[in-house]
Amino acid sequence: MTVRKSRTIRLGKTLIGGGRPPVLQTMITTPLDRFDDALAEAHRAYEMGCRVVRTAVRNEQDAGLLERFVGEFDGDLIADIHFDYRLALAAIAAGVAGIRFNPGNIGGKERVALLVEEAKKREDLAVRIGVNAGSLEKDLLEEYGAPTAKALIESTRRWVNFLEHELDYRNFKISVKSHSVAETIAACRAVASFSDAPLHVGITEAGGGVGGRIKSAVGIGILVQEGLVDTFRVSLTAPIEDEIVTGMHILKACGFLAGGGEIVSCPTCGRTHGALFTYYEKLERFFDEARWWLRPPLTVALMGCEVNGPGEAKGADLGLALGRGSALYFEKGNLVEKFTDQQVAFRHFLMSIRKRWGLEEN
Repeated sequence: MTVRKSRTIRLGKTLIGGGRPPVLQTMITTPLDRFDDALAEAHRAYEMGCRVVRTAVRNEQDAGLLERFVGEFDGDLIADIHFDYRLALAAIAAGVAGIRFNPGNIGGKERVALLVEEAKKREDLAVRIGVNAGSLEKDLLEEYGAPTAKALIESTRRWVNFLEHELDYRNFKISVKSHSVAETIAACRAVASFSDAPLHVGITEAGGGVGGRIKSAVGIGILVQEGLVDTFRVSLTAPIEDEIVTGMHILKACGFLAGGGEIVSCPTCGRTHGALFTYYEKLERFFDEARWWLRPPLTVALMGCEVNGPGEAKGADLGLALGRGSALYFEKGNLVEKFTDQQVAFRHFLMSIRKRWGLEEN
């Protein structure tokens, strides 16, 4: 895996960049004027292991709630600002850990300069320049005809130069996103060639369901392998819980989660025995409910036939291999028990996982 060592910046209690593992973040969907619900949503993200949470700040009323939010939230809160730079100034004063602004709609260099001058007064506050395909500067849209990768790169270069060379400010990260996986990757590669600022990545407007998860995993996964991810969000049309679980899967698949559970399961064929699909769905649901990424390391195998089943099951910490009207249960490669009832075998399998993770039976 390629390692790009970006410079280190501080976002509240979190250090980002400098060769550190990617930091997962999400964005709550509840408006701040529903304060208790918004705070509860942020707490859920934190309890799931997502320590960095962003919230939309739409108006002065929202900005006025930030100080209380910061005081009651244990994680690092980022204020997402569009259109009105004064909201960014209010958010900085309220003690947020980060400000995200889009240079295409914040009002030009003078207002960005005012924002940055306030940000300089706090060493624990990080700024993100968010360049999106949906809100590029008008002159770049006219020049390039569309929000292409080249247009995204040019916008980013413009603002990086402004912050670093004209404002002498470096505690910022960059995001350059599109709904296109290819354009996002091209843009991130180019930005990394002219700046060592940490990169926040994601496939914006990826959608939901299987399609959104695949687009996000492909795009983020490629960028992780190229060392171009310092922070990321899985931007799904879905609750934050889905974003976080998907993000944890990406971190696990890319080798950044040493702990946590992992499921090994066969792709199935004509030799598959029993209701493997049903058992797998139940196992995956149990893993997510147990928050597998927060648990001690544990590899479990659920296999469906006598060809690869016993071998794969033996190679896991815990394994279950289905046979014709039977099931074999393994622990650390040793056959522990043979069942003639697969449902009983599967219940025993789940119970064994619970014991390994210290979970009480419901």
